Amino acid sequence: MELTNIHPAEAYLRNEQNPSFLYIKIYGERRKLFINRGGENAIGIIAKGKRKRGYIFTDWDNIEKIYAPSQDNEKDRNRKLLLKYQRLARLATHTNNWLRKIAVADPEKSLYENHITTGTVIDGMCISLARIEKYCGSTSMALFRKALKDGKTFSTSRFDFCGYDGTLWCEPDGEGGMKAGFSKEYRDCGNGYYYLLINDKFMIGYDID
Repeated sequence: MELTNIHPAEAYLRNEQNPSFLYIKIYGERRKLFINRGGENAIGIIAKGKRKRGYIFTDWDNIEKIYAPSQDNEKDRNRKLLLKYQRLARLATHTNNWLRKIAVADPEKSLYENHITTGTVIDGMCISLARIEKYCGSTSMALFRKALKDGKTFSTSRFDFCGYDGTLWCEPDGEGGMKAGFSKEYRDCGNGYYYLLINDKFMIGYDID
């Protein structure tokens, strides 16, 4: 393929000897471009707040800077994040399929590739149950913990959490385990940040919607 007269960032990504991603500066922000070499060779840009999801990129004229990529740094970061999930999950006194996935995850793959998270900026971010209790109240937290222990379904009504609508919940997973999580959604909206219970003390980042 002729790579002259195209933007250097596009030329870099279309060279199969290079990594399939590249960081750029555009509109004053650092963003990540990627190429789908296993499909139509389309070039995309990661959506804000995501790590893996994106959309087709065509705004080449507004690229302000190209950053040299480092696969080693990316792999090291992914490995550290996975080790964090595994370290925290070992402290759990409940079980479910998600926790089992964490235990046997491939250290050479990202959390997203291991189907542990959906790949967002809240990967690895923790919220303690102690902090949640300050907002939902001790009664709701006590009911949550009892339901989790007894294998029952429970959900709080929405409560104020740092300007968001918070919801704390748990339910049987149908496989003898318990799923539990915390939703931090925009006011009167079904979109926000979603965390799963990784042990008796912490929720950890799972998805953004």
